[in-house]
Amino acid sequence: MREFAKFFLLAAVVAVASSSAVALAQDEGAPEAAAPAVSQSTSAFDLVLGEGKRLSRQGRYYDAALVYHKVLAEGDEAYAYYQDALFEMGVALYEQKFYVSAFGYFDRIAEFGPSSPHYAAALPWLAKIHRQLPGETNTLFRMAYYPVEMYPADLVEEISFYVGQFYYYEGNLPKALESLSKVGESNPEMFNKALYLKGVVQVRQNNTDAAAETFSKLLGRFKGKLSKESERLQIMTRIALARVYYGGGQHDPAKFHEAIKNYGMIPDTSDMWLDSLFERAWAFYQTENYERALGNLLTVGSPYFEEEYYPEANVLKAVIFFRNCLYEEALETIDPFYKEYYEISKELRIVLETYTDPSDFYTYLASISRQGKGEGYSLKIKKIFNAALADAKLRRLFGFAIAISEEMKRIEELQNQPVARPMVDYLLPDLVAYRALTMGEAGKLARERLSRVNRELRGLLQQALAVRFETVNAQKGILTERFRQEQIIEISGAQKPTAEFQVDKEHVLWPFDGEYWKDELGSYFYPLKSVCGTK
Repeated sequence: MREFAKFFLLAAVVAVASSSAVALAQDEGAPEAAAPAVSQSTSAFDLVLGEGKRLSRQGRYYDAALVYHKVLAEGDEAYAYYQDALFEMGVALYEQKFYVSAFGYFDRIAEFGPSSPHYAAALPWLAKIHRQLPGETNTLFRMAYYPVEMYPADLVEEISFYVGQFYYYEGNLPKALESLSKVGESNPEMFNKALYLKGVVQVRQNNTDAAAETFSKLLGRFKGKLSKESERLQIMTRIALARVYYGGGQHDPAKFHEAIKNYGMIPDTSDMWLDSLFERAWAFYQTENYERALGNLLTVGSPYFEEEYYPEANVLKAVIFFRNCLYEEALETIDPFYKEYYEISKELRIVLETYTDPSDFYTYLASISRQGKGEGYSLKIKKIFNAALADAKLRRLFGFAIAISEEMKRIEELQNQPVARPMVDYLLPDLVAYRALTMGEAGKLARERLSRVNRELRGLLQQALAVRFETVNAQKGILTERFRQEQIIEISGAQKPTAEFQVDKEHVLWPFDGEYWKDELGSYFYPLKSVCGTK
């Protein structure tokens, strides 16, 4: 009798839950009020689960989820119906675009391991969820522990790429390469992403020749009209190749020119364009093309990018002036830089001392982001924010935390429907806890990132003081031997004619009068002649 009583209770819940406008009893094919006898092999939960599956087949995933929730809330996980309900609940939530919540159910199935009858079936859903939530890594963790032979035939390459990502994030580079090598060319975009990550792994292994070959091979694959994702990957690959060449330039100066060529191919429509200009300035500096180096730095320091964080640009600019014995220009560059960034360093130290808790630190940075990337905050704070988000992993965590918050809002809206409140009360706590963990991880990483930024900035300020000290000494005629030797090299360079900036018939050489024009950015050329030996 107790079993029948429970069945009637669940059936009543189903009748309420599965009707948006019409009672379940009126729906075609609905179970009759009088329940059939329950055999030993079919429990009340099995029958209710069957009703949930019927709703799912009709595409009524919201109603189905209410049914599955009741089974999971009152059932026993030792029975097969419970495992079925876990799987079906995950599918129903995914179909409603509750991706984070859906992961929680497939995660439980994966935790059961092969003992779960749905262990293999959960794997493609983990891949689907990761497509929707690329910033999270827990799906990668789960996929990494599936044996390769369990990968569905149509997902072998995609899952192999995700597993390669997981091992890369974990620092297991050999395992990352092993997984990435399983990604074939049947899916060109996936193969291209795997090839890019393979190059990044080779860079981390200090195998720069292999990395250059990998990136070059990948660039050769981008042909014709590209998707937006492929365009971005092409730009990332071009910059990665330029960095490989730049790193090898110390031993082979010709590679600096290869770096310059690749940096110059980044379009000004890319969000990585400013990075390419700044890094290209360093490559120009290494080849003693100071005119182009200063021209690029002129763009980096323009009012259009005043919120961006490139403190080294000022030091490099001052060093170029110093090496060419233009001491007044060096001081005019270094003094305002030191004043501005010393204040930024002080404010950054105060921020780090104030927000010691990782979650509080996340909330602080998120508040800057919410207000139009810092609207209402000082320019110094905006630069701090941009310095923090320069970390790719941190950007992923921020994006994932935002995705969780958006899902929480959508689930909270269901509270207006009384029948859904039990499920809302069940889903929300997990999301709240998940978001708290993500925010804590993001806040911890952000603090570490900005602590490192502050250390680097203090070191840069010390370099700036050193440049200033040597510049003042040079004006007094008491330059140290080390810098004197560098400037003797510049004497020979000063005897060579200044490089001319070549323009084609579609462009005009226009003198800079202190006013910036957007269409001129990136094309500046700073005429420079060393005066070493003439004073």
